[in-house]
Amino acid sequence: MAEEKLGVKLGSNVHEIDLGRVKTFLVETKDGKLILIDTGLPKSEKKIIKYINSIGKSVSDVKYIFLTHAHIDHFGSAYAMQKLTGAHVGIHSNGIKFINGESGLLLPKPKQPSSAQTKFMMSFMKFFLALNKPKFLKPDMALKEGVMPADMGVDLKILETPGHTSDSISVYLPESKVVIIGDMLYGGPSKLVIPRFFDDYVTLLNSINKIKSLGQDVTVCVSHGKDHTVADIEI
Repeated sequence: MAEEKLGVKLGSNVHEIDLGRVKTFLVETKDGKLILIDTGLPKSEKKIIKYINSIGKSVSDVKYIFLTHAHIDHFGSAYAMQKLTGAHVGIHSNGIKFINGESGLLLPKPKQPSSAQTKFMMSFMKFFLALNKPKFLKPDMALKEGVMPADMGVDLKILETPGHTSDSISVYLPESKVVIIGDMLYGGPSKLVIPRFFDDYVTLLNSINKIKSLGQDVTVCVSHGKDHTVADIEI
């Protein structure tokens, strides 16, 4: 039986890890350290570690964990990964209260709340969450728009890209021409399209336009679906 392929390398320093329902990402720095972008649902740490080991790295190489937003499929294993790595954990200030337990879980807002399909999905989601409660944690970095310090060893910019949620951020790597956007867009077979869930449509469109301004050839890495270039954004 062929061994399960957990991930793929995108360019020189970005890795995409497929966790099944969602994807996470690793960025390699110039000194061989790792930045983990999102952590998947609870109990995803074993798959993440397996991929890290498969590229000749160890959990001790993970120095930072950045969360694109506070939905459970993005921070669900952050507690476990932080304990295993000792890494700094960063999220936008609007998301802190949702991952430290102050406000409970942040639930997605569907764009068609009255549809039968959406009602079923939300019911299933609440049932799933009842069985897969995450462990809350205290982040030590509030991510905001701007360039990360040079001593991180990588050309990396945080972009504030709300709309899907108020705390949504994207991670832009100019040298690699890659941007990791969380759930801002969904990756269909041939296009990047508006996701099923978002907090505010106008704000989301403004954030999408910010991503479009990066250049047509920039690869857009999404958490759900297929990656595409900026040129394939359809709104």
